[in-house]
Amino acid sequence: MGGRLELLDWDSEFFGFPIGSADLAAADRDQLTAIDAEARSLGIRCLYGALEPTEAPNSILLQECGWRLVEAATMFDLRTDEPPIPCPDGVVVRIGTTDDLDPLADAIERLAPWSRFAADPRFGIEAARRLQWAATERAARDTSGQHELVVADLFDHPVAFITRCLEPSPRVDAVGTTAEGSGAARYLIEHARAWAGDVALLGGPIAARNVHALRYVSHCGYRVRAVTYKYHRWLDDE
Repeated sequence: MGGRLELLDWDSEFFGFPIGSADLAAADRDQLTAIDAEARSLGIRCLYGALEPTEAPNSILLQECGWRLVEAATMFDLRTDEPPIPCPDGVVVRIGTTDDLDPLADAIERLAPWSRFAADPRFGIEAARRLQWAATERAARDTSGQHELVVADLFDHPVAFITRCLEPSPRVDAVGTTAEGSGAARYLIEHARAWAGDVALLGGPIAARNVHALRYVSHCGYRVRAVTYKYHRWLDDE
């Protein structure tokens, strides 16, 4: 397989058709044509790609060549010297389990529309919903410590959660709450910052259109670290 192309086994199995990813950095029209040809020869139906927004002219070229811009993704980091977030009265933080999924179902469901898969009609909201549930369940079931579901109880009732991952750097990758304004979801970030230790806690990626989430991470003291354009290329597009 060429140096710019990779077959994604997990995604292919999850969605039920061959999916790959392509390195789009500094790709010209001829290279994009070659990527398409190799992907088709491998039976790949959809490719993922990403581009740093500093390469603005390439974004136009990608779209001319059939790559759909599905998300402007923002990654944040939280400095270790930010003021601590206070713990609201009645809030207790703990590692979550699969028993927490049903009580938090509404919060999990509300995350799906903000996914790039929901933004792409070829995947759609139902695929985004299944993917969100799969990611949350993985965090709840993982015993390796690489992925964790962390829950905030308010007076012994689960009202907020985060999922977090350890590699390649400590990161909170999803946040949900059924009790907006309680401060429980915000305090989960403080708990995760202690978990991250002496390195800046990452947060995201968050879709630029998700203004509510952007305001939330700003309120937690996060600062923008990077912005990445995300693309999908459907090989059967005309």
